[in-house]
Amino acid sequence: MVNNRMPNRTAEQAHLVAIYPGSFDPIHFGHIDVIRRSIAIFDEVIVAVAYNPHKDSALFTPDERVEMIRESIRDLEPRARVDKFSGLSVDYAERIGARVIIRSLRAVTDFDYELQMTHMNKQMKETVETVFLFANPKLFFTASRLIKEVAGYGKRLPDLVPEPVMNRLRIKLKVD
Repeated sequence: MVNNRMPNRTAEQAHLVAIYPGSFDPIHFGHIDVIRRSIAIFDEVIVAVAYNPHKDSALFTPDERVEMIRESIRDLEPRARVDKFSGLSVDYAERIGARVIIRSLRAVTDFDYELQMTHMNKQMKETVETVFLFANPKLFFTASRLIKEVAGYGKRLPDLVPEPVMNRLRIKLKVD
C-alpha cells in the first residue's frame, strides 16, 4: 500500500507561519492572488509591509498601506493578517516565528534578484525557507509603480486594484 499522506509535523511545526513581505504601495489584485494561494498552503500568512523610516519614498505611509491591505483581505482573516516592519525580512520572520518567506515571480528578470536574496537570507538564517509562487498569468504585468502612474492620469483600474484602494489613490494623487 502506498502512503500518500504528508509526514506528520513536529510540535514545533504544528502551526506553519509564512510572511509575504513587500512595500505594497499600493496593494493590487496580483498581491491578493498570491495571498489567497498562500493561505491554501500555510496555516497563517502575515502580509508584512516593509518600510525604511529613514528613506521610505512610498506614496502611502506604512499605516495607510496596512489599512488598505486589511480592507482588501478582510475575507481572508484570520488565516491572513497584516503587520509592518523595518529591517531585514529574514530577521522579521525569525522574530515572529515564521519559517517561510513567500515571494512572487512575475518575469525572468525577477528570478535573478530573488535568487540572490534567497541565498543571502539562507546565509543569515538557515532555518527560514523561501517559497516562490508564480504570478497569475492574468495579473503578471501588474506592478504598484505602474498602477500609481496610470492612476495619476485619472484612469480607473477596476481589474487591478480593489475599489477602496482606487479611492485612496485618487485622493492621494488629487485626480477626479
